[in-house]
Amino acid sequence: MSVVSIVKTNGKVEEGVKKAVELAGGIDIDSGETVLIKPNLCCAKPSGSGVVTNLEVISAMVKVVKDIGGKPIVGDLPIVGWDPQETYKTIGVKRVVEKAGGQFVDLSNDEPVTIQIPDATKLKNVKLARTALTADAIISLPVFKAHFFTGLTLSIKNLKGLTWQDQRQRMHVMGLFEPIVDLFSALRSKVVFGLIDGTVGCESIKPSGPYYGPTEGKPIKLDTIIAGKDIVAVDSVAAVTAGIKPKSMKLLKIAYERGLGEIENIEVRGERVKPQKLKQTLFGRIMGSLNSVWTSRIANPITHPLVKRLFGPQIESRRTAEKELEKVIPSRIVLTGECKEGCTICFDACKIGNIKLGKKGPIIGEKCLGCLICVEACPVQALVVKRFEEVSA
Repeated sequence: MSVVSIVKTNGKVEEGVKKAVELAGGIDIDSGETVLIKPNLCCAKPSGSGVVTNLEVISAMVKVVKDIGGKPIVGDLPIVGWDPQETYKTIGVKRVVEKAGGQFVDLSNDEPVTIQIPDATKLKNVKLARTALTADAIISLPVFKAHFFTGLTLSIKNLKGLTWQDQRQRMHVMGLFEPIVDLFSALRSKVVFGLIDGTVGCESIKPSGPYYGPTEGKPIKLDTIIAGKDIVAVDSVAAVTAGIKPKSMKLLKIAYERGLGEIENIEVRGERVKPQKLKQTLFGRIMGSLNSVWTSRIANPITHPLVKRLFGPQIESRRTAEKELEKVIPSRIVLTGECKEGCTICFDACKIGNIKLGKKGPIIGEKCLGCLICVEACPVQALVVKRFEEVSA
């Protein structure tokens, strides 16, 4: 059974965040581990607008991680069309993070790494900010707001901000829901906690900004924090508080059916909140319906030219996106050199636990993402990357 906490902040945000974490059973991180706190910094909108994660919530989570003994770093990549530096500056996130004792990381200056996603249904590979792979743990810290494609945008969808900006349209044209769950499945072993900032949420969200992203809406004061270790359960409880049945949200339904979390077997601790449905604009509802047509394999060739004309030249057709996903030839990490006896560096470096230590050296499992961290970490260069064709030759 998953445990999810609901706390009313009543203006005391830091206290509310700490209480929500405690009620949910704490955060499972070890002393000295690097923890990437991933807020929603989607666009250059101020804290308290309901569009981006409240700075008070970010600051409180940094302090919580520090108190546990972790090394908190904070980072996100805004949506397509928004300049990262302008976004961070407008929100004022760097100063707040540093004051709380954490480190702000400009992910736009990060090194992008393309990883393979084992057992993916749509998103077979994706380009991520390297920090997402090198961090020991990830905490998803979204804001509670409506979304015209997914109904709500919460902890799971928030992970999309770790993908490189040029990957976003590809995920959209592939149907959005399954690609996001594919991404979550790749990062799931790292995502140790989710906390939804419902201090000020956002309803009546509508497309706006450079490429019609969900960046305009009506702020709504909720004074609520929802938290837990199972982010599928966290998002499910948030859906109920917004008057939505979790099984009716496609994103949650797919994640549940893939065994990535709970949507029913949940123990809720703390407050009992009366459901308050977040309103959606008419245009937003229309956009949601049009999205299913645009992403349809049959309809996309017809609708794509119109969508591209409306939203810009960066919009890819479904056929192009599918071809790009097939381009990357899967690779495997293999041992070609002499392993240093007693060394466990590669074992410790693998963040998904895909490496076992055998008598003759490391044994690489079948769930390799291709992040190459073990190859880079090996002190004697005994590990190399080989294409599957080379491995089988």
